[in-house]
Amino acid sequence: MIKKAFTIRASSIGDSLMAKYLLENIRAKYPNARLGLVVASRGAMIRDLLAAYPWLEVIEANRRSPRTLWYLIKNFWRSDLGVTQYTGGTLNLSTKLVARFLARRGALVGFVDHSPLNGLIYDKLLPHHERAGVPRLLECSVLAATGIPVATERMTFEYLPQPELLPRLGLQQKKYVVTGLFSGADARGLSPARKQDLVDALAKALPEMTLVFIGTKSEREKLLQLRLPPRSVIADTSVQEAAALIDQAAGMVSLGTGTSHIAAHLCTPLVVLVACQGLQWVGTDQFGDAPMKVFCRPDACPNGHDYSTYGPCINAVDMTAVAAAAKEFVSKTH
Repeated sequence: MIKKAFTIRASSIGDSLMAKYLLENIRAKYPNARLGLVVASRGAMIRDLLAAYPWLEVIEANRRSPRTLWYLIKNFWRSDLGVTQYTGGTLNLSTKLVARFLARRGALVGFVDHSPLNGLIYDKLLPHHERAGVPRLLECSVLAATGIPVATERMTFEYLPQPELLPRLGLQQKKYVVTGLFSGADARGLSPARKQDLVDALAKALPEMTLVFIGTKSEREKLLQLRLPPRSVIADTSVQEAAALIDQAAGMVSLGTGTSHIAAHLCTPLVVLVACQGLQWVGTDQFGDAPMKVFCRPDACPNGHDYSTYGPCINAVDMTAVAAAAKEFVSKTH
């Protein structure tokens, strides 16, 4: 019987969506359980992301906020299930110790990493080969290890209605393509020149479509340094608004980032450029039959992903082919 459960995750859209998938499967078996997602930062953004899921508590807890730590202890101490995240490296010890403190004995599940202390901390350790595991399947392995059936195979996403959004931006449903040129890190992103190449290719392939560019405040400022086509909009949106924007678009072209995960969850036609170390986040094992075309050049990183510069495996992609894939998706909706 699970009365309360928590999972600790990185403070990103992708990680939070995977936490939501785990917790909604737990909720399917234990509908009255108190369920929490614990993050160290960006709590407001993640609460906005998950605003359509009032049963899911987002707790931003870190050493700078004793009050939130006390809230976490008061409400999730002796939890019936605690789950820590999988990571490409070694999860920090402080995260593991917090999880151990909160979960009752026998209730803490984690993933193998290089720490020699894992056997002393966890009750169940699940296999994980650094960045090789498909995230959805890793969540399912937690469910299997705890005797909880997978009630929801396909990942979905819900958002709150945003009726004023398209009129505010001067857009019409299915008459635009959302474009995400940033990935949050140069090592898995496009150089400025390749960003421009992609913009030019999309403008040429989709002359009848408005290109709607999204991103953080700093990313939107960088967009002003590019030559954008006349039919383009730089959209300043919340996460909920971004989801609505993506859902009503003819398609999305994006680097592999949080908003591209939202598009895949919503089954919006998606053309995505992914770094070779992130290919496990796309594909049929992750997103089933969601309409998606993936571009990556792993051969450009022959010794594993090159973190020293703009991702070679992304920058070597043929942007004309990316634009052609977007055009093919758009033609099916018109």
